[in-house]
Amino acid sequence: MEGARQILRARRKIAALEPRSLFRDTAWDMMLELFISGEEGGILFVKQLMIASGESAASAMRRIDRLESAGFLERIPDMLDQRRVIVQLTSKGRTAMLAMLDEVFGAPPAAPATPRPFVPRAAAADEPLAPQR
Repeated sequence: MEGARQILRARRKIAALEPRSLFRDTAWDMMLELFISGEEGGILFVKQLMIASGESAASAMRRIDRLESAGFLERIPDMLDQRRVIVQLTSKGRTAMLAMLDEVFGAPPAAPATPRPFVPRAAAADEPLAPQR
């Protein structure tokens, strides 16, 4: 997972160069964000992913739509707040990210077999939303 963080930091530095769009492919940025979040057992919402992409809302949604159509990510309704949509890598998306990281850094010594799955649960109205552990 540290390798994914290193690549994301490097991509952000490169994206800061001018012209901005020349060195930016937000699909990879989104995939890295989703991979890191999934491996940590966290939750990312569509809006957070859109902001992290650095694209306009319309462009970010088109990118999310394309990644979903290709089978790399999925959207899940948030059972606690119907205004939000959770987004996560599919097994195909996670496999692609692991293959890319293996190619760049070599096989990790003890990578977990599967990420911790998101399991919606009912919560009291005043209970804060926290990642499932």
